[in-house]
Amino acid sequence: MEPQRRCPPPALGDDNRILLRPSDFPAAENVDFLETAFFRADKSRKLPTPSEVRSRAPDSGTYRPFLIWFTENGMNLVVKWGDYITIAEGQVYWMLKKKLKEEIPTPEIYGWRTQGGQVFLYLECTDGLQLEEVYGQLDHSDKMELAGQIKKFKAALGRLYQDPQERFLGSIGGQPLQDVVCEPYKKISGPHKTISSLHDQILREIATTFPDRDPQNPRKINLPDHVSIVLSHCDLDPKNILVSRTNPRKVIALIDWHQSGWYPSYWEWCKAKWCGGEWGRKYLVEEALENQEGSEADFRAFVDFTRLLGVC
Repeated sequence: MEPQRRCPPPALGDDNRILLRPSDFPAAENVDFLETAFFRADKSRKLPTPSEVRSRAPDSGTYRPFLIWFTENGMNLVVKWGDYITIAEGQVYWMLKKKLKEEIPTPEIYGWRTQGGQVFLYLECTDGLQLEEVYGQLDHSDKMELAGQIKKFKAALGRLYQDPQERFLGSIGGQPLQDVVCEPYKKISGPHKTISSLHDQILREIATTFPDRDPQNPRKINLPDHVSIVLSHCDLDPKNILVSRTNPRKVIALIDWHQSGWYPSYWEWCKAKWCGGEWGRKYLVEEALENQEGSEADFRAFVDFTRLLGVC
């Protein structure tokens, strides 16, 4: 018998929920957040220019280049930049500090720049270690503790919701989805007004690749249309979780929100299992994301369409 779909806990009362609209977010191509620590420490300070950032790059690649650090003169600044980077990720960092500062640890964003088709995000440099650096040193109880912390962060994200009249699937500011599953296919990336629209587009892309497959019914790949739309990180890999340098390990920052956005509620659970590894399949799926909507049938459908699209 097919396992029952797992459903999230009942919604919190209206007093605990936080409404987000795309129009809430700064969207200019060049922004300074003058209220942040970078500018409070020295009002005459200026963020490094894109040219200064590029001059420190160890090679000429610009798709996913190395982060660039600026630590002189107490700047404590790291720049994430390149062709692949989006303002949408910067908007997420800004929103989390505004809305969930005490609940989800993230670097502070000082501003961003856009130049020559590249985006530059200026972020606080957080003094921690990537979970992947220390993962082999941790025992089961350590990993469960960290997964429990992620679970609390996910519960905080669950307080965020869309205007019922303006629901969509996309990045937080209304831009297309950036998940690696969607990214190669602009029409799948959307944004979409409904979950069924996303599923229909997935089927159309599959039909283009495999003309003998019937594209008329989204149920052919068993993706559920009638689930919630939730804000998800979508890349909770150990490299994107910063932990304290000393024991007991504590999550001090969630980073790399590039793939985050409004997704069907089953998506992040399936994505964590799809990415694999002990952390994803055991500690994320079974502990950190245990209250997220999703089922084994959803996962099989997720794996099916990613294979057909040639993503995995």
